[in-house]
Amino acid sequence: MNTEMTAHLQRLGLSRSPFPPTPDSTGYFSSPQLERDQVEIGHRLRTRAGIVLLTGEIGTGKTTFLRRLIKDLEHDGTTVSLVFNTFLQGPDLLAAVLRDFGLAPSGTPAEDIQSLNRFLVQRWQQQVTCVLIIDDAQNLDIASLELLRLLTCLESEQEKLLQIVLAGQPELLTLLARPEIRQLTSRITTHVQLQGLDAAAIGQYVRFRLSAAGAGDDIVIDDDAARALHAYSTGNQRRIHLIMDRCLYGLYGQQTPRRIGTALVHTAAAESGVRSPAPRRLPPRMAIAASLGLAVASGLTWAVISALPDSHASRPATPAQVLPATSGTSLPARDPACDGNRAADTVTYAIPATTAQPPSIPQSCIRRDGDYWQVSWQPVAGRASTADAPVLALQQALQKVGQYDGRPDGVLGPLTRRAIARLQHAHGLPVTAQVDALTEHLISTLPPFTTASTNTTDVHSHDR
Repeated sequence: MNTEMTAHLQRLGLSRSPFPPTPDSTGYFSSPQLERDQVEIGHRLRTRAGIVLLTGEIGTGKTTFLRRLIKDLEHDGTTVSLVFNTFLQGPDLLAAVLRDFGLAPSGTPAEDIQSLNRFLVQRWQQQVTCVLIIDDAQNLDIASLELLRLLTCLESEQEKLLQIVLAGQPELLTLLARPEIRQLTSRITTHVQLQGLDAAAIGQYVRFRLSAAGAGDDIVIDDDAARALHAYSTGNQRRIHLIMDRCLYGLYGQQTPRRIGTALVHTAAAESGVRSPAPRRLPPRMAIAASLGLAVASGLTWAVISALPDSHASRPATPAQVLPATSGTSLPARDPACDGNRAADTVTYAIPATTAQPPSIPQSCIRRDGDYWQVSWQPVAGRASTADAPVLALQQALQKVGQYDGRPDGVLGPLTRRAIARLQHAHGLPVTAQVDALTEHLISTLPPFTTASTNTTDVHSHDR
């Protein structure tokens, strides 16, 4: 740490920077969800279940999460190789893997794979699990992903010899959806998607980081300031650190306890170049209706592990947002309800307007509001629930609208995931591969699919 930074921190009573610009696992903030994700991934790797996928936007803590995971795995005696330079492709990538496992590359892929196989067999005989972690995996090309698939073929009679973690930005999902690597995608057993911190956790996160840096009770953040921080950062940890680092400079003239207020957060956000998003608030009645629409509208609202079709590369996987209806610019009405007053139970979603073409959703009112398409509809009362067999019901519903081409078997596998992604892309929805209330509404309003010539090639395919 440079002298000027050390002096700056000492004046504030801090032993180190609480909000560094680089990943910092020494002050790891763990929420209940992060703990569950760590336990789930650790269990999958230790039981040698296959490939694990970790995705998240820039600044959501992927690298910090991986460092914590590596520390836990190595504590248990697991041998871990971490490759973070994914501009290395093909044979160079394989050579980097060998070097990180302590092996000398021979120069030819065939010999290197044999050398790695011998190493993995020796570790397996010693009952040692070997894990390969690829960070920034969205940069890999198809040949490198095919190489990783070959490495998953190194196995004993019952177990994989090498466990793989693919970590990257959401673009990785688009890459993994390409049909030529579907064999690799089918071996993904777990997908953890990191999200930004929610509003309730922001204050806890800031206080935790300050305490871990030695502040104690000498630096405090007001609840209103924490809410403002969430509004600017949307829970993204990298943006939180940018703003909070500027806040620390504003505390010089204060006496202890130094207090971070709303005005200081506004100033720090402006100085760090973080703009406040436009306020989008739900009226109380609509907030209740939207919550009900998300939680209990039907049995089709399940989170689905992403595996996106190849043609989705041009559409970002930004989830829709629940919004109040605003004036906006009306399009030709998709439903008579567009012409009258909205009912109290109307649900409205916002879709990023990445193209000039509006989404195609039956029985909905669609409006343009700045950078968003607003989609509004009224939930159908009395819709039958399929909660007792959710995956099977989802497959049957997707099959009815011509998207699922296998035999419904109640197994959430590649066929189901691709069907959801294809449906979202075809109708202009964000390709999140999650069946939220908007996707559920689309499925429930589409007419049954009919065709004169049904393709029966995959009619007996299973999702296993």
